[in-house]
Amino acid sequence: MTSLVIDTNTLLRFLLNDIPSQYKLIHQKIQQAKAGKIKLIIPQIVMFEIIYTLDKVYGFDKRKILQGIQEIFSSDYLEIQDKEIFIETTKMYENSNKVSVADCFISSFAKANDAKLFSFDKDLNKLVSQVGKI
Repeated sequence: MTSLVIDTNTLLRFLLNDIPSQYKLIHQKIQQAKAGKIKLIIPQIVMFEIIYTLDKVYGFDKRKILQGIQEIFSSDYLEIQDKEIFIETTKMYENSNKVSVADCFISSFAKANDAKLFSFDKDLNKLVSQVGKI
């Protein structure tokens, strides 16, 4: 089976449907993945870039961004690197005001790896104390 790694731009075209010709191509690939003909892989960094781009470039509010991310997570035909950690990350991010997605991921990553967090970042340490000691 052919495996394809999806980059940020491609996934944005699918989520936003703002360039019809590119949307059509990624939609075809997604249909192939749904049919089990190909495997679509999304690297961890793409998830960070998606959130950043939707926020900083397109100005979407957090709720709308998280809805799009949830769509991606609910797709069983997409293989997302560290998917379970990102699911926890988005829950944390949704309930925090000052903490970045990256900090939420770091906290979730430490928890998933049964590790303690060592950081000089006061907001990150506060987040860890709010979600429970690791």
